[in-house]
Amino acid sequence: MIKVNLLPKEFVPKKRNFAPHVGVAALAVVLFLWFGSSLAATYSHLGEKQKELIGIQGELTKLEDIVKQVKQLEQDQLLASDKEKAVAQITAGRTVWSHELYVLAGLVPDEIWLEHLSLSTRKRPVTVEVPNPARAANQPKTVKKTVIESFPALRINGFALSPQREKGVELVGQFIRRMKQDDAFSKRFISPEMISIERQNYRDQTVMKFTVDCEIAQ
Repeated sequence: MIKVNLLPKEFVPKKRNFAPHVGVAALAVVLFLWFGSSLAATYSHLGEKQKELIGIQGELTKLEDIVKQVKQLEQDQLLASDKEKAVAQITAGRTVWSHELYVLAGLVPDEIWLEHLSLSTRKRPVTVEVPNPARAANQPKTVKKTVIESFPALRINGFALSPQREKGVELVGQFIRRMKQDDAFSKRFISPEMISIERQNYRDQTVMKFTVDCEIAQ
């Protein structure tokens, strides 16, 4: 018996070729495996980098502490240097305080009573030369400038035994003249100046309290 296919040619089912699909599937599997291994390697690399970053952050924290310590040491060193400079200025010339105070005691008028002596600073204008900021071809390299500088000073506090301001000022003026005229004292203490004077009650007496500064010669 002969079978005759009476269906039109366009309705005849075609045989499917699975070879291209198999190739695409194989390629997809290969790409997936490659991507997976690459992703795993990337995550592993990121994990290592994160560990390195954590280590670096720890080192930075330690370094920050060290930097803070160094800055603190630098500040302490600057303070120590300033103190050394002040001491050097004050002690320049080998001031023998026992002798200087002995000389000072001999200069005090009878109606003056010293209460307190201390080291202080005096500020005064000083003319210095600085680089010329607007220097042209025909201009000098430096110009003179007035600046305020600090100098070590001996501060003298005491009382003028008088209730009258005029008399108190006169007594303090006499004390200052003696300091200026004494050769031994004026070598180390220069330009004595009255800073203040005011009326006060002390032990049931009215007196004039004064403050005098003497610059310590460099």
